[in-house]
Amino acid sequence: MTTTGSGPGSRWRPRGRPASGDRFPWLGLLVGLAALMAVAGGALWFTFDWLARVASVKADQNAAIQGKDYVTAMLDAVKIALSIVAGGGALIALYLAMRRQRTAERDLRARLDAQVHTEDDAKARRVTELYTKAADQLGSDKAPVRLAGLYALERLGQDNPDQRPTIANLWCAYLRMPYLAAPSVSPRPGSPRPLPRGHRRTVIRHSRPAETSPKPATAQAEAVLERDVRLSVQRLLAKHLRPPEHDHDHSNYWPEIPDLDLTEALLIDLDLSSCVLPVVRMDRAAFSGNTDFRGTTFSGAAWFERATFTGTARFAGATFAEGAVFSGETLTAATFSGATFADTAQFDNTTFIKTAAFSGVTFTFSTFGGARFIGTARFDSATFAKAAQFNRATFTESVYFSSAAFTDSAVFDSATFVSGAAFINTQFTTAVFIDAQFSVARFVGAWFTDAAQFDSAQFTGSVLFDSATFTEVAQFGGARFSGTVSFDRAMFGSDTTFGGAWFASVASCTEATVLSSGAEALSSDWPPGWTCAVAEQTGETLRLVPVPTG
Repeated sequence: MTTTGSGPGSRWRPRGRPASGDRFPWLGLLVGLAALMAVAGGALWFTFDWLARVASVKADQNAAIQGKDYVTAMLDAVKIALSIVAGGGALIALYLAMRRQRTAERDLRARLDAQVHTEDDAKARRVTELYTKAADQLGSDKAPVRLAGLYALERLGQDNPDQRPTIANLWCAYLRMPYLAAPSVSPRPGSPRPLPRGHRRTVIRHSRPAETSPKPATAQAEAVLERDVRLSVQRLLAKHLRPPEHDHDHSNYWPEIPDLDLTEALLIDLDLSSCVLPVVRMDRAAFSGNTDFRGTTFSGAAWFERATFTGTARFAGATFAEGAVFSGETLTAATFSGATFADTAQFDNTTFIKTAAFSGVTFTFSTFGGARFIGTARFDSATFAKAAQFNRATFTESVYFSSAAFTDSAVFDSATFVSGAAFINTQFTTAVFIDAQFSVARFVGAWFTDAAQFDSAQFTGSVLFDSATFTEVAQFGGARFSGTVSFDRAMFGSDTTFGGAWFASVASCTEATVLSSGAEALSSDWPPGWTCAVAEQTGETLRLVPVPTG
């Protein structure tokens, strides 16, 4: 097959079949020649006839044109006929020249197209050869050869942007290969030691005679070298996923990478800080050592389901543009301070072994259902734009939600707070703590703009609701207060009930007021030992006063 041109409008035609206007290139020439001969013949015939008549004509005194003038006029007519014939010949010559030029241009375009196609085919074959060779090098049993293959792929990607997604997929596939450090051998002074690996990994073994097995020292050296190869892969990914600090330098940034599939990969001291990541799949991945995603932008969905972090996981200042799934994973220490979750953040059944820092985080919709916080949990100044679910969550150590803002519902039903829980100056809309279990709880200065439900909650230690504000519903029905309780300077709405609540000691409600003058507030169930009365200074505002004795 061949083309009639290289532009977008060119069409493919079978080789050897010209276009409809080119099938009979001499047809126009033949027609022109026939017409020219006809004109010339007619002119000659007219001339010969005229000469014959002139020879026999006699002078006529009354004729408008006499003999000599008559001959001159006829000669002029012949000249005109001959001029027409000459002009027609010139037009035919011009047409032939145009045909030759058009044919030459078409042939030149055909040669150029064939050359371009040949160059493209040669380039494609060259890229395929380089890629295949580099991929074969990655399968070598020698670490230096594998490293050479990595950097050969990088050079290929630098020169061929369309190959970058494939190269990134190959690098990710290498990291997904199982790997386990060799049995520990006492190293010589100054020799590097590999990091420990997860129990489910197996060591990469390349082809070797069946009867031989590597010595411990040799296996240890191979494991160290393989670790270096893996670290090189991670560094290459970070290099090409990190945008330049200056707009004019984009040579190393590969925005063509559509996704990263690191499912079940073993990642050692991974550093992708300040990178812009596409869709990321790291489900069941094992993160050995410290992991750094500080300032990273996850432009696509991020999947970390059932991943394991043995070191500190740093996500401070990260931005998750789409959903982020951390469900079922285990983190030793995690820092998300200042991060932004623009979509759903799922931490259901996640285990935080040490400190979990979410201070200043901006959540949209967040779920921590069944999560276990074994260390300290900090959500100070966090913002929850939509529903936040902490149902069945367990906080073993202290948890801080001070100055946090819940603009939608905050659900803590059946949550367990083993140690102290601080909700100081926290802004709630709807707060649900039904069946929650507290030790020491601090709700000092908390503000509940809608319903506050503490039905059947259990408080085993001291509880402070000092200066808390309940503008609407406040339900403590069936709650149990085993320690000291203080509602000093608290403000209650008219729909407040403590019906069925149990207090081990008399609660303190000094200077507590009720934001209603209705009769229902006077008849509501209040903590034992307290009742509602009209404030003396206004005659309208209600306040809680001790029940008169005697």
